Amino acid sequence: MVELGKSKIEATEKRKRILFVLKVITYLILVFLREFLEWEKEPLLTRLIPLMDALSLLLAGSVLISLARLFLVRFYLRKKKSDSLHSNFVLGINHIASLLNVIVFLFAIMIFFQIKPFEFLGSITLVAAAIALLSKDYITNMINGLIIMFSDQITLGDFIQVAEHKGKIQDITLLNVVLINDDSDLVMVPNSLILASHVINHSRQSVRRLTFEFEVKNQAGLNVDQTEQKLKKAIKPFGKEIKLQSMSLKALEIHKDTVKMKLQVQLNTTSKELEKKIRRSINQSIIDLGHE
Repeated sequence: MVELGKSKIEATEKRKRILFVLKVITYLILVFLREFLEWEKEPLLTRLIPLMDALSLLLAGSVLISLARLFLVRFYLRKKKSDSLHSNFVLGINHIASLLNVIVFLFAIMIFFQIKPFEFLGSITLVAAAIALLSKDYITNMINGLIIMFSDQITLGDFIQVAEHKGKIQDITLLNVVLINDDSDLVMVPNSLILASHVINHSRQSVRRLTFEFEVKNQAGLNVDQTEQKLKKAIKPFGKEIKLQSMSLKALEIHKDTVKMKLQVQLNTTSKELEKKIRRSINQSIIDLGHE
């Protein structure tokens, strides 16, 4: 799943409306056949009664779910402008519609096998409770996924950092958030981890910064100002893409053998390619410092 603009969502909704009309027509045909054919008098037709009832339930449920989904998405698109649109909402509605369709499908299967759904559910209450207990983490993850989808704190296309994972949000599912990192690897981050961890959304920051934490040997002659000047030489070729005056270097922790430092620079560009080049240049300078 890629980041969705308002025009792309509207194009997708147009296709779904066509599919909705086809579902309604098919359902009306089934209702007509069920009402006007003499099913009880023909042996062959009598055998098809459970199938017709199951299909009628399946299509009726699907039509109602699709109608509600189309109404909610249409209302949302009319209310929101393109610049304030978050496709998470549409994603969440689609997942809920899919879950409801699965439930309707299961009921249709019961109808086909002439099983009374409510009596069947009542008879497996203890089994259902045991299954729910065993799949508690799975259900919690699904609920967390819906919470993420209906929030506007992160959305498709945002560049975020959660724990040690960093990347652009490629998709949000009921189980995890799919990130694509700088190495073009897909990283699956569980939804429970997203809600339980500190998440940095770099796409929502008005100021873009690069942060580097590294260690140098704690030895005689170590000078923070001189180290900062050496690192400035590494970013000098990127004077247009970096605010040189924004560069800051400070010591975080001082140990007997090492000093942990933190370097921050402020970017003037949103280009990922230039960001990679800047990172590579600064990382190389940090490596060189370790060999001095």
